[in-house]
Amino acid sequence: MKKYIAIFTGGLICLLFVAEYCPAQDDYWSVSAANWMQYWYFEDSTSNHDAREDSLDNRFIVDFNLGDFYTGMWMRLLQLNRPDESSEKITQRYFGWRQDGFNIHVGNFYQVFDKGLTLNTFLDDAVYYDNNLDGVRASGLFDKYEFDVLSARGIEATNGERDYVFRGARGAVRPVEHTAIGVSYVRFKRNDFMNFNRSLNSNITGINSRFMIGPIDLYGEYAVRRGAKPDPFSEGNGDGTYLSGSLVFEKISIFSEYKNIINLVYPNPQNRFNAPPPVSHSGRSLTDLAAVKGERGYQAGALLSPTYDLNFDFSYSEAFSRNAPVDYYLAEKYGGVRWSITSDLVINYNWDRIDYTIEDEIENYFDVYYYLRYDLTLSLAAYTRRFIPEGGEDYHENYLTLGFGLANKFQLSLGGSTSNRDTNPQQDPKKLAFAELTVRFPNHELVIFNGGERGGLICSSGICQTRPTFQGTRIVLFSRF
Repeated sequence: MKKYIAIFTGGLICLLFVAEYCPAQDDYWSVSAANWMQYWYFEDSTSNHDAREDSLDNRFIVDFNLGDFYTGMWMRLLQLNRPDESSEKITQRYFGWRQDGFNIHVGNFYQVFDKGLTLNTFLDDAVYYDNNLDGVRASGLFDKYEFDVLSARGIEATNGERDYVFRGARGAVRPVEHTAIGVSYVRFKRNDFMNFNRSLNSNITGINSRFMIGPIDLYGEYAVRRGAKPDPFSEGNGDGTYLSGSLVFEKISIFSEYKNIINLVYPNPQNRFNAPPPVSHSGRSLTDLAAVKGERGYQAGALLSPTYDLNFDFSYSEAFSRNAPVDYYLAEKYGGVRWSITSDLVINYNWDRIDYTIEDEIENYFDVYYYLRYDLTLSLAAYTRRFIPEGGEDYHENYLTLGFGLANKFQLSLGGSTSNRDTNPQQDPKKLAFAELTVRFPNHELVIFNGGERGGLICSSGICQTRPTFQGTRIVLFSRF
């Protein structure tokens, strides 16, 4: 940690005070920064009496560039209800050099090898997911070939410590036109808590190929995992396959995906550093929803554009668990249409049905945008969600939002939701209403929300999270410098 702080501090001093004497390939230097702040003032639903609480979450990102060199850091200020859960710390810091397609990066970074079967680390704020790595990486991107080599440490989600070590490499070549072939390898190391004198290693090797010509795009990847068992009840070996294909024409596009994995995800489905794409329209997967170690699924769909103003979107997917205590099933049927009736009026409608072993869900969504003039917009969004629990009673949630926008500078939204759910473990109100104002400045965006926002399941990038219902005031300020 100390050596990274020293590197960053040295780069910062060099850039700010003696830039003209710093070694670089050219004299250009720049500084950019962004700050994301969110403040909540809300009702504590877990208290036995009415209570108001507040929290603050602030993330500051700054980047410096001097010729071929760059450095930066992320600093997070988190002040929650309980002072002992609050923190102020540098969550990411990095330093690097790049030239002619070659890059050396030291510090925190994200890395995906191909489609993610061997390695997949990323940030997704929609579901509060961040499994960044901390170490060193060398990369090269050239005309006929590319490569990445890394050595880093990963985060254990239960304690926030970097208890995992990664060694990895990938490469791809384009030997002939329209064709690419790649390989990847990752060694994943963690402590053996049954024997403190040894470590548990998993070796994951992948191979992939892509073929593109005209309207045809075909891709295939296979990965195999070999390693020691973390415990007597687990499997140390596994493998996974991912296939995709598409045909793209002027009026219609057809696509399909297939995946089949077993004991490939490491270290476990809840805290994973690799996973194939979710293969569903909503971004859901059984690996995350049911925490299973094996899954087989597919998706097929089509995009139709009979005219420039009319578009249709259809997809169907199914997934089945493998070697799980319960046979889990996940299927999704989706259909949507977007129609610009006139230059001033645009409507969208989609229907989405999700069949899941534990609970089925049906959504009907409709929105319309009407341009009173080029800089003045009225909008309406209305949708209903029907939930069908296994062995329980059906219930509905209905949502309505009215919006008014002016020149992409001001946006006022008024809305609310209702629910007829009788058995609600969170004791959420059956009726909620809200008002939200968005103000956009040249370098800032301010969002002020007041009222109630109904919680529920949110999925993105194959990760799902259940958000609690929010009642109170929320202020978000995003700034770019």
